[in-house]
Parts: sequence; C-alpha cells; structure tokens
Amino acid sequence: MMQRKSVGGLALGIAIAALIFVEGPGFALAQDRQPETQKQLDRIERKLDSLIEHLGITGQGRASAKSNDSLPATGNEGAKQASSEGGASQAYQRGALAIARVAPAKKDNLPEIPADSVGSFIYIGGAIPLSEQSRNGVLYTGLTSVELQGWLKIAEPGRTQLAVEYRATTGSNVFANAGCIASLWLEDRSIGSQHGEIPMPAREQKSVSFIFGADLQPGLYKLRAWLACTEPRDLRALYAQLLIKTPGDMNLRMIDSGELLHQGS
Repeated sequence: MMQRKSVGGLALGIAIAALIFVEGPGFALAQDRQPETQKQLDRIERKLDSLIEHLGITGQGRASAKSNDSLPATGNEGAKQASSEGGASQAYQRGALAIARVAPAKKDNLPEIPADSVGSFIYIGGAIPLSEQSRNGVLYTGLTSVELQGWLKIAEPGRTQLAVEYRATTGSNVFANAGCIASLWLEDRSIGSQHGEIPMPAREQKSVSFIFGADLQPGLYKLRAWLACTEPRDLRALYAQLLIKTPGDMNLRMIDSGELLHQGS
C-alpha cells in the first residue's frame, strides 16, 4: 500500500510539473499554437505513462521479494524433524533390559514382583540361567527370577505367538514339583498370565511351557515379562527362555536381539 501511494505521489508531481510547463509564461503563445501544444502534452503523457509503468514493475518486484523473505522455512523445519526422528531411532539398541530379582520362596508368591533387584543385564535371546546369574554378571548365588523390559519389534501383520519355556535339572532326592509363572504385557496391557509345574525329580532335563498370542501390526510394542519359578530341592540347573512365532514362521523359535529392543543413552 505504501509503495502504491509513493508511485501515485510521484505521478501527481510529474503531472503538476507538466501543467506548470504548459500554463506558464508561454501560455498565451501556446494558445496561438494549439497543435504544437497538443503534441507536447501527448509526449509528456507518454513519458509519464512509461515512468509510472516502470515504477509499478519495480515496486511489484520489491514487494514480491519481501513476500518471499517472510515465507516459513519449511525445509529447515523438515530437516529438524527428520534429525529428531533419526536421533530417536538411534536411541533404541538391541536386546531387552533383564532385571534379576530374588526368586519367590512359595508358589503363592509367584505373581508378586519384588520391589528390590540383585542386578541387571541385557537379554539378547536364548536361555537365561536363573540358577547361575553370575554368567550374566549378576553377583548373586541363589535362584533368581527375571523381569524383562523393552520393546518388541513386529515386522509383519497377523497373529504373533510368544512363549516362555522353563527347563530344569535336579538330583534324585526331590519330591515336590517346582512351580513356575509367566506373565506378559504389551503396551501395558496384559496378554496373559499362566502357572505350571515342572515334574520332579528331574534327573533328566524336564520342562514346562506357556504360550500367549496377540494380533499385531508392524511396529514397536512396549514389552514387559515376568519369569519366575520356586526353587526345588537338589537343584542343578534352571533355565528360562523366550520364544516367538511370527505369521511367517512355521514353528516357535528362539527370539533374537533384533526383535527385542531397549532405549540406551
């Protein structure tokens, strides 16, 4: 608006100057030579139109440049967003956090997760030696239970099965079965909790398994699992293992570190 006013003011000034030129001291003489005066006016009008047109184009160019300067920096914002997403993606690392806790003494206490822990490590799949956690750097000699925390990575849509398997070996002097529990949560929602027993004695390795299922879409799902057994007499070894069967698998298999993630620093 200010640009248009300045152009209009300049044009008005030129027009006034032109009238003064025509109506000045030579006005009477100009009346006697009207054809010549008309030619002068026509030339002035053409010059004035040309000047206004030139000023108008320049003004529009400046206004356009100013308008471009005020456009939002969408490219920079997109780069920041991509950088933020990349940083978040890099924060996930392979494996789930495994928190070792003291194993329950009684079967009735199996569903209760103790507040205190005796250590932790990163679980990347395979058998967890509940009776020998020193192999994972946990300085505790008794039987432990494990709470898994992390994210489950799903690559294809459909029904996914998760299973927990316990395997135990004992001596001959055992009469009471070992009680075990497996509880799983996805996105803080329980997908099941199951109890069972490992038959004793287990001079040869014996096991018990629990199977859970959920219909999932590709993505990351917050995972929590509680794995615990009571300690039988004359225990030699007790292992827990997390298994998975995706829509593309024919059988349950050992879950690997690429399917379990945790947030690192």
